[in-house]
Amino acid sequence: MSSLYWIPFVFVAYFAVLIGIAVVRSRQIREMSDYVLGGRRMSAFTTAMSAGSSSASAGTMLVIPAIAFTQGMISVWILASLGLCFWLTWKMLATRLRRYTVAAEESLTLPEFLEKRFNDKTGTMRTLAGGITIFFVVFYVSSGLIAGSKLLESVFGLDGTVGIVVTLLAVASYTFIGGFVAVSRTDVFQALIMLAGFVILPLTLIFATDDLFGTASGVSSTYWNPLTTTEGEPLGVFFFLSAFGWGLGTFGAQRVLQRYMAVESEAKIPASRAIGTAWVAVMLVGGLLLGLFGLPALTEAGQLAEVLEDAERLYFVVTQVFFHPVFVGLLLTGVIAAIMSTADSQLLLASAVATDDLPFIRRYAYRMRYLYAAGAYGRVWLGRFLLVVTGVIAAALAIGNPESVLTLVEYAWGGMGAAFGPVTILALYWRRFNIWGALASVITGTVTASIWGYFSGGPGGIMDIQPAAPGFIAAIPVAIAVTLLTPAPSKAVVRVFDQVNAD
Repeated sequence: MSSLYWIPFVFVAYFAVLIGIAVVRSRQIREMSDYVLGGRRMSAFTTAMSAGSSSASAGTMLVIPAIAFTQGMISVWILASLGLCFWLTWKMLATRLRRYTVAAEESLTLPEFLEKRFNDKTGTMRTLAGGITIFFVVFYVSSGLIAGSKLLESVFGLDGTVGIVVTLLAVASYTFIGGFVAVSRTDVFQALIMLAGFVILPLTLIFATDDLFGTASGVSSTYWNPLTTTEGEPLGVFFFLSAFGWGLGTFGAQRVLQRYMAVESEAKIPASRAIGTAWVAVMLVGGLLLGLFGLPALTEAGQLAEVLEDAERLYFVVTQVFFHPVFVGLLLTGVIAAIMSTADSQLLLASAVATDDLPFIRRYAYRMRYLYAAGAYGRVWLGRFLLVVTGVIAAALAIGNPESVLTLVEYAWGGMGAAFGPVTILALYWRRFNIWGALASVITGTVTASIWGYFSGGPGGIMDIQPAAPGFIAAIPVAIAVTLLTPAPSKAVVRVFDQVNAD
């Protein structure tokens, strides 16, 4: 089979597997809890792989190697922050969040949990959190669609708009059919493919490159120094703050928090944490090595020009330069896996939040809850419809504003982290925390991250800091101050908090 047909064949076979998993798992979907959280029946291994792969978006497969390629060894600080904070979210949030969401009347989404955590009868918290969630999800899905478009353009020469539409159709189809269970099961499959890509490619560069550190080709020694930029300038406070901001985004990543809520039992969380953290560590190291060794390897191969023009194409170029076409399709499925494992989780999150947390839609959804058709209740079908609507909006944004994947991921990841990271931590750990402090935290984090996401530069590059860092710095003290200046939570709220944290 020639390379002209081999790569499309691999892609079609890969997609057929995803659809097959979705169809099989769709038989388990009846209620909205099945569609959104899989009925809280996820095993330790599935939870770990799903949490890891859904956090590893196109940003992992394309952006991390690109950052390492352009910035050199200093990118290790960003990756260390991501790895540390991924472990910390498992350690700090997983058990308490699962336990508390069950105690809070089986909450299915984070906005619903926040409403019930503070016994907010007005619906303000749930509506605000739901709207902000969908806002950032649209940006994140757009980044995945643009990444898919880049892949299809590099391999098949497809127009960018066509690539975006094809990517959306691929992701939305199996998510629409199978919901959370299908997404989680396909995440396991896709996590293993992503892992294989980030192990095989760096090892290939190591063994295929004669001048691995680029000494003969003029790669500067500062490129390999973790304490200076490629120009030899020492790293400043703002750089380290920005690097830590990437990790802080994990605390508000709702698609990851949903996996904690869905695990079968608290007893399975330690095993999930160990498996998930190990997977993330290998992925981050693989992405770092691919980016670092990609520069001397492509320089030696005389194939550097395309990557210098767009560093986010590094994975594609390395695959096509160093591998036979038979393996190119297989390795490129790693990028597809990264795109789909995050985009499907985000689309599912948006449909769940829109269905359950936006009041004007929730009222309609509850009227449909006993309507049963084609194997599922009306709320499930409404969630599926809203999934498609969210995808179409994200595609329109991607077509109208084809930003780099990094730009969109940085804003969406940081914005979601700043909006929901501080409030989630305080809600799970602070007994005195009240609804006013929670609202102040969400608003402050969102506004601050959006300001940092919109502007750039400033004195010393202060506005280039990853948006989650200033968002956290602003939101936490504001939340504490507002809480202490307003009435304490009711006895009923405190009682539930004490019951959840009694063990």
